[in-house]
Amino acid sequence: MSMDRNNNRGVVWRVAGSNLLGNKLYSFFTVLTIILAVSLISGLAMVQKSTEREKQQILNSMQHVMYMDVTDEQMKGLAEDALTEIMVPYKEGREVKEEGVKMYPFYIESHSSGIVTYTPTEGNVPEQENEIVVDRQLLKALGKEEKTGTKLEISFAEGERETFVVCGILDRDREMSTYPVYVSKVFAEKGKALRDIPYTALIRIADAGEMQMSEFAGVVNNLAVKYGIERNQVNINGTFENSLQNNSAALVLGIVGIIILFAAAVVIYSIFYLSVTGRIQQIGQLRTIGMTKKQINKMIFREGLMLSGIAVPTGVLIGNVCAYLIKPEGFAVADLFLMAFGASVFGILTVLFSVRKPAKMAGSVSPVEAVRYVGEDESGEEKDRPHRRLTARTLAGSSRNRSRKKGMLTTASLAIGGVLFMTGASYMSAWDEDEYSRMGDFENWEYIVDYVYDAHSNAQKYGITDLQMGGTLNDALKQKLESIPNVKKVYRDIFTSAVLRDGDKEYMGNVYPVTDENREELNALLDKGSVDDLKENTIIVINTRLVESLFQISLDIGKEVVLEWYNGSTQECTVQVVGVKERGDEGRNLEDGVYIPEKRMDEMWPGMNKTASFLVTAEDYEKNGKSIEAAILNILDDYKDLDLQTLREKKIDDAAQTKKINTQVFGLTIFIIIFSIFNMVNTSISSMTARRREFAMLESIGMEQRQILKMLFFENIYLAVPNMVITLTAGGVAGYGTVWGLRKFAGAAYMHFQFPAAEYGIYALCMLLIPMLITYVCLKMQNRDSLVLRINYTE
Repeated sequence: MSMDRNNNRGVVWRVAGSNLLGNKLYSFFTVLTIILAVSLISGLAMVQKSTEREKQQILNSMQHVMYMDVTDEQMKGLAEDALTEIMVPYKEGREVKEEGVKMYPFYIESHSSGIVTYTPTEGNVPEQENEIVVDRQLLKALGKEEKTGTKLEISFAEGERETFVVCGILDRDREMSTYPVYVSKVFAEKGKALRDIPYTALIRIADAGEMQMSEFAGVVNNLAVKYGIERNQVNINGTFENSLQNNSAALVLGIVGIIILFAAAVVIYSIFYLSVTGRIQQIGQLRTIGMTKKQINKMIFREGLMLSGIAVPTGVLIGNVCAYLIKPEGFAVADLFLMAFGASVFGILTVLFSVRKPAKMAGSVSPVEAVRYVGEDESGEEKDRPHRRLTARTLAGSSRNRSRKKGMLTTASLAIGGVLFMTGASYMSAWDEDEYSRMGDFENWEYIVDYVYDAHSNAQKYGITDLQMGGTLNDALKQKLESIPNVKKVYRDIFTSAVLRDGDKEYMGNVYPVTDENREELNALLDKGSVDDLKENTIIVINTRLVESLFQISLDIGKEVVLEWYNGSTQECTVQVVGVKERGDEGRNLEDGVYIPEKRMDEMWPGMNKTASFLVTAEDYEKNGKSIEAAILNILDDYKDLDLQTLREKKIDDAAQTKKINTQVFGLTIFIIIFSIFNMVNTSISSMTARRREFAMLESIGMEQRQILKMLFFENIYLAVPNMVITLTAGGVAGYGTVWGLRKFAGAAYMHFQFPAAEYGIYALCMLLIPMLITYVCLKMQNRDSLVLRINYTE
């Protein structure tokens, strides 16, 4: 009689529920596995979405473009223009050092919407000429009381010390290399340190987020032309401009999601496979009393749905909590509901996909097959040996051969987690924080002595040329720096500044000489000939893509433009571009700018000291760094137009970003290893539960519990070793490939692959010891029941 009749329509649900309640331990760990899979994907998705939202929030609170050196009339016009959403004026002064702490005067209106500037967490914004707002960290560094009303004596203007009163305090959770000191508008217009510095207008373009990059650039340039602002006074926010392009974050997330989907599907498939093979006789009994193949199939599917109903919401909740802890910035409730829906669909579909084959297998079992079923007998059959020696090890080997498919599934699911774990661990171990900070200006040295020049506070049409005319960076200063104990070398960095003009468009860049060090790389950029044969009015340009994107000047080979420079008077000539290179090509040692023969530079700037900076490197920097820095600062006390930049300060500025990135990767890596460990625990418990009767039968024919435990230990080793080998090899290759890819395509030269031996050791110990511990505990729990009860056990 069909069980669909006589009010038996709900029997499939009831039997499925009874199966799950009858084996609570199995159900519990199955739910845990689904929870981990769902929480991992929902957490990853939410972290990615929070990252995007945080970036967008930052962009929404930043200017789109800066118009530098603007007049009051130009600012008024920009503020009232229909194309601008908001205009905020600001100006900043030269950097000074007080009691070993660097700071600079900074005026900007306090805003909390539009362009977010600053809002004191304690006190008020400055209104009087002698009022200031500072960071609490600055007061701490100066050894002053961390409260409003504290007085600071600072010399922002040369030869003039002024007393300021702290009217407001900002709380930031990180140390800074240089601190802004927020001053009042009165000080910005009357104070000696700022009154002669022109304003910069911070502008947000109306509806800029809806524009294409070219449209946005057109609006920015049209505003500049409309209000008579020169092209070299326009500074577009590159981060915002790049955000107008499509990015690959969604693609990356999709790839990661597919990997996790596959891993979770394998895990859940193996769980239900073990469950079905352990219940063959029970399924045969259900078939005997009239349950159809279709109903058996539905029963297995509904077990999966019941477990999903508990696990999926829990997994979504845990994933989002973890995402909030990893990335609290940018976390939004609106995103939470969207990601929760997506993760829920992912979890349910993964479970249904995973149980499809086990359900089909269960439905195909006939009552006769079920009665005769005593365990799997897969293709890995062993030869019949009449005099086989039975030991714990050989029995474990026989079990492995009988359950080869189970072992392969379990190994695959564990290995996926292991490979992901090794990839994250390799990423963290490859990160060289010192080399990360050395990228760029501090690649080969630790100190840079250069002119006090800032594009906002003392911008000149010809860059540092005016300062170089004074020739402060001379041989005498170089000798002083070289005489400092433990200074290894002082390099002279030679370049100056000039303007390239193409019609009404201008680009102010650095001009470098051809030297022995860069000759080979520059030769590679020429179609024919050598840089030694360059004609008088020819140039090579590096990073033409940047020039074109920011200044709309196309510098193709053969193009003629005007080169304008200053050597006491303004000079210009027409030059031809004979070599170009886009950033990202080979030849990373070449700086962005224009290259001309050294002889030609001497002709253009006759008698001028073209030294732009002294680059100082130390012997045993870790040991002697502080003393050398103090000695350099002592020398520079006599040079008011010079400044010192240090690797130490760069590390301080990089520390917050480095910590943030590594915290996120560490959190994800820990999450993955927990996933792997629970997968192993679940596999062990499921196997122990399914084989409860088998162990009782072995014990009934004389096998001691000690021997059964030893056999299970060998089985765990047979299961763990392949996983450890795959994790070691494939995980190592994946980690190496990730680091290689970041170095090759993302420019992460500070990453060097180092096999994460300690992390792998911990992982291997967990994979070995935890299953053995679980096996021991489960066997002890099973042995509480009598032997007869265990022999008669059925699920």
